[in-house]
Amino acid sequence: MPIEKVRVMISSRCKDYAAQAGGPFALASLRKQLKARIESEALFGQTPFQCFTNEHEPAKAASRDLWDECLQEIRRSHIVIALYNGDAGWSGEEADDGICHAELNEALYSGRSRTFIVQLPLTTKTPTARDKRFRARFERELHFTGSPTATVADAEALVLQTLAEATANLVRGGATQLRKESYSLGEALDWSRLAYAERKKTMEDACIAALADHAPGTPARITGGATTLPIAGTEVLFCVHGIPAATSLAAAREMVGRPFLADHHHLGTAPKAHGPVHVIACHRGATEKQATDLLGFPDATVVSTGFGIYLVDPVQRIQLVMLANCRDQATTRYAVQRLFDWLDRSSQDEPLAAHAMARGRIVRAIQKEVRGR
Repeated sequence: MPIEKVRVMISSRCKDYAAQAGGPFALASLRKQLKARIESEALFGQTPFQCFTNEHEPAKAASRDLWDECLQEIRRSHIVIALYNGDAGWSGEEADDGICHAELNEALYSGRSRTFIVQLPLTTKTPTARDKRFRARFERELHFTGSPTATVADAEALVLQTLAEATANLVRGGATQLRKESYSLGEALDWSRLAYAERKKTMEDACIAALADHAPGTPARITGGATTLPIAGTEVLFCVHGIPAATSLAAAREMVGRPFLADHHHLGTAPKAHGPVHVIACHRGATEKQATDLLGFPDATVVSTGFGIYLVDPVQRIQLVMLANCRDQATTRYAVQRLFDWLDRSSQDEPLAAHAMARGRIVRAIQKEVRGR
């Protein structure tokens, strides 16, 4: 019985070349080779991949143009692999973004975790204004180390390796989602049986243990529901709290309250640290509105991420991290892992440390005022 295919899209220029030692190679040839190789790969006697490259697709209805079809395919695909050579692709007007730029934007906005970039040598053509915009977006959003692929063989091998890793990521991500069906069993059920106060403490203990494991070298020092971790070379105090039921329930939410109002007490436990940053383990989901309600006003930077919500008040430098669906040890540890993955991928570690340093200065000024009464 045939299996449902994993949809893979190769996004790149078609009528362009990339440089290599033996002379330029055509991207059209590389795309054709990749499509044939990907669709012929077998797993236990089945060919699980369907590869989309627009030059090999049949004609579409006149009601939709090629631009719409390409972006629609980006949204439909399970894995998007972009071959980047600095060429933004065609567009109707010079002032418009090119199709490769649009495809990359659509892929990033509709699912960064399924979007992968393979660097090729830059195009030999003189960059246009839209190419320069594309390159600026690439440099701002994506971070790479090392050199671009040097040959066609290197590029093909890297795409296939990327596809293998992407497939493994999809499997792991799907397994994580399937855990939701297991919340009525095992440790998740044990946590659900606990009273609010006991469940809150259990969640906080699991969260702080997961945080402490991210301290390099010697074990992190844990004091009174808080731990210090080095972030971008700065010792940052993380205070951990737990909302033991749905965040929409006032009785559960009020067990945390507004913890930043006691920052002058929290920072007293770690006089050399900066911050604090408040990490709130939520037994259920977390929304942007719940985060701003917790802060007390909506004028703040709020980011919805794979682990939950990150909020920062740019004036008072309060930082809140809400970890969603902390139902047991595994899901709590996974949420913390996703937090640090996001800090690394978004280069948000340095801004987080800078906000923590500023918050520390504010809190120490409050401490002086309190002691001077």
